[in-house]
Amino acid sequence: MRVFVFCAVLFVCFFTFFTVNSLPRNQNSWADKPFDFYNLSARSNNDLTIDDGFIVNTNPPKIAYPKMPNTCSNCICGVGRKTRIVGGTTATIGEFPWMIAMSKHGQFHCGGSLLTKRHVLTAAHCLEGFDKRHFEIFIGKQDFDKSSSAVIRRRIKSWTVHEDFNTYNLDNDIAVIEMDRSIPVGGAIRTACLPENRAIDYTGSLATAIGWGRTTEGGEVSSTLRKVELPVLSDEECDEAGYQKSRRTTNMFCAGYLEGKRDACSGDSGGPLLVEGPYGHLEVIGITSFGRGCARPRYPGVYTKLTNYLGWLRDNLDGECICPPAK
Repeated sequence: MRVFVFCAVLFVCFFTFFTVNSLPRNQNSWADKPFDFYNLSARSNNDLTIDDGFIVNTNPPKIAYPKMPNTCSNCICGVGRKTRIVGGTTATIGEFPWMIAMSKHGQFHCGGSLLTKRHVLTAAHCLEGFDKRHFEIFIGKQDFDKSSSAVIRRRIKSWTVHEDFNTYNLDNDIAVIEMDRSIPVGGAIRTACLPENRAIDYTGSLATAIGWGRTTEGGEVSSTLRKVELPVLSDEECDEAGYQKSRRTTNMFCAGYLEGKRDACSGDSGGPLLVEGPYGHLEVIGITSFGRGCARPRYPGVYTKLTNYLGWLRDNLDGECICPPAK
């Protein structure tokens, strides 16, 4: 019986060998291209082919990237007078010409960024639960202790808080304000730039937070606009911080030093976190959202990740265009 099985196997092997080698060599057999198993079009499905042994979708679904806001043609963004908060330094006049200050009942309340001639970007928690009639917006403001004819004041016509804003963990902490009148853009007043690349990873980048927030924990707010440089942390570094993992979502990122010393602080909320873009301009990558105290070890600042909201911004700027960076 064993001899019979052996002979049968031997016969099959010889038959296969002579059959393959008898094929004409101009036919693309697997013997000619041992790793090109199949190259046949599927007959019953126009979207699928069998190519090199794998099923390939030749008509894959298109990825729906969010559309950017419309672009203006008569202005540029993200350019101020260059000079090169807790642990920070005073910003120079005109260094951040898109920075706005919001007052509530006559007292400084939050920061924000001028996005268009009519719209301001800020944090949702700066507005949620308040009455817009109690607010006033200032642009061109540098020092609250000094008056200046260059400062422009506006009231709020309306605002849009993100529909999924969570007041508990501050997820989707983003809002857009529409002012009652437009602001002339150009010269001393510029708009902020949005990120051009939706997928860029800013981890390790040196960013700048600006605001009139407290200069020490529990101290007074600053009368002058201040800035502080902070590294953007990885998700792993942020997870190692003292915040509960359930508190931070994928719509947030951390920036700061795990050892503390420098940070944004109370009062800086709503202001921008900026990095230098590819054309030398500054672009907003985050909105100051929350932190534990000010510059405490293991508690870096947490920022709203702006790249997650480019489509949302387009839908909430009422068709208004944004200024592009100078290229």
